[in-house]
Amino acid sequence: MVQESRDHLLLRCEISESIWKMALQRLGYRSFLFHTWTSFMHWLSHRDSSCPLLLKRLVGQAVVYELWTERNRRLHDGIATTSAAIFKQIDRFIRDAILGNRRRKHFHPLMQHWLRFE
Repeated sequence: MVQESRDHLLLRCEISESIWKMALQRLGYRSFLFHTWTSFMHWLSHRDSSCPLLLKRLVGQAVVYELWTERNRRLHDGIATTSAAIFKQIDRFIRDAILGNRRRKHFHPLMQHWLRFE
C-alpha cells in the first residue's frame, strides 16, 4: 500500500495524474505533470502566455478540491468515480465560477480561454 502524502494524493497517483492531464490540456499546455507540491505552487504563481493566472489558480483550486473529495468518498463511502466524471465536475465548477463573476473585469476573458481547447 502506498503511503498517503500530499504529493501522492494530489499530484502523482493514477487518478490525479489523469485529471491533471485533462486540466492542463484544457488550459492549452502540452502534457507535463507536477511531481512535487513545490513545482505545483511555482506553476500557480508563474505568469505565462499560455493561460491567465486567475484561470490557472481557479483550476488548481478546483482540481485539488475534487481530488480531496474523491479521496474521502473512496475512503469513507467506498464509492469510486472515474477520472472523466471527476473532470466533468471540475469543468462545471469552473464554468459556474466564471459565470458567477462575469461582471468582474478580470473574469471576462476566462470562459473563452477555458473553452478554447475543449
